[in-house]
Amino acid sequence: MKFNINRRRLVQAAGAIGATALPGFARSAWADNYPSASIRLINPFAPGGTADMLSRLFANKLSETMKTSIVVVNMGGAGGTIGSDRVAKSAPDGYTLLLSNVASQGIAPTLYSNLPYDAVKDFEHIAMFGSFPNVLVVGPGVKANDFQGFIAEAKRQPGSMTFGSAGNGSSPQLSAELLNLRTGIKARHVPFKGAGPALMAVIGGDISFQFENCVTAIPQVKSGKLRALGVTSAERVAVLPEVPTMQELGLADFVVGSWYGLSAPANTPKNATGLLAEATTNVLKDPDMQKQLSAMGVQLPPFPPSGYTGFITSEIERWRSLVKASGANID
Repeated sequence: MKFNINRRRLVQAAGAIGATALPGFARSAWADNYPSASIRLINPFAPGGTADMLSRLFANKLSETMKTSIVVVNMGGAGGTIGSDRVAKSAPDGYTLLLSNVASQGIAPTLYSNLPYDAVKDFEHIAMFGSFPNVLVVGPGVKANDFQGFIAEAKRQPGSMTFGSAGNGSSPQLSAELLNLRTGIKARHVPFKGAGPALMAVIGGDISFQFENCVTAIPQVKSGKLRALGVTSAERVAVLPEVPTMQELGLADFVVGSWYGLSAPANTPKNATGLLAEATTNVLKDPDMQKQLSAMGVQLPPFPPSGYTGFITSEIERWRSLVKASGANID
C-alpha cells in the first residue's frame, strides 16, 4: 500500500505543532511581527540602585520607540548572577531580556569557577547603554574631609573602618579592595543586596565609606548627605569637577568603573535582536536622553551595538588582572 503524503501540509502541520509548544519562539523566529507582546527586562539587582534607575529609564524610552510595553523585573542576588542565569536559561524568543552589567558579565567570570552560565556564549549581547566611574563617598562615620585625612584616619585604627557594596563581585567592592591593597588600610567589606541599602548605611553612619557608581552617588553628594573624596575615572567628572581622580590623589592605574547594556538568551532570533539594537541606538541619539545621562555622569558607548560582545570579552580579561591585584577571593 502506498501513502500519498502532501509535503506542504506536513510542513504546515509541523509548524503548527512547534508554534503550540513554543509560542514565543515561533512567533519571533517564524513571523516578522516582533514584538507582539510585552517584554520583560530582568534587572539582576535589588531596587533603589544604579541598575534600577537605568533599567527603568531605558525601559520607558525603548517602550516608546518600539511601541510595546517593556516591564522591569527585579531579580537581585549574588552580585547579579542569579538574574543573569535566569535569563540565560529562558526561552530565546526576544521577550525576556537582561540588563547586562560589569558585575555579572565582566567580573563574575573571573571570581567564580562554578558560574552557572557562560557570560559570552550563553547570551546575545545586543547593545551597550553606557559606562561611568565610581565615586569614593564617606558619611558621618568618617571625620576627615579629604582623601589624605581619610587614609590617615583609617590607619590610626586598623580594621575599624567598613565599606559597603551592592554585593560580592561588584565593581564598587573591588574598587575598595584595591584601595586596601594600594594604601595599606584594612577596611572590612559589608555586602548588601543592592546599592541603595548600602548607601543608606553610609548616610546613616553604619558603614564608613563606599565606592559607588556616579549615577546613584551624585544626587547624595549634591544634597550634602555624602562627601565625595575621589573618582575612579582617568579624568575628572564634569558633574563633580571639584572631586579629584584617584590618580591625582597619588594612586596610579586606578581607573575602574561600571557599565550596563542589553542582552538576551543565546539563539534569540536576529529579527528581535536587530530591532532591539536599532531601538537602543535611536534612544541614545535622543537629545533629551543624552542630557539625562550626562547629568548622571554616564558616558555613551564609543562603539556601535555590534561591538558589545567584543567589549565584554575584553572586560573579562581586564577584570581578571584587577581581581588578582585586589586580592579578592576566587572560589
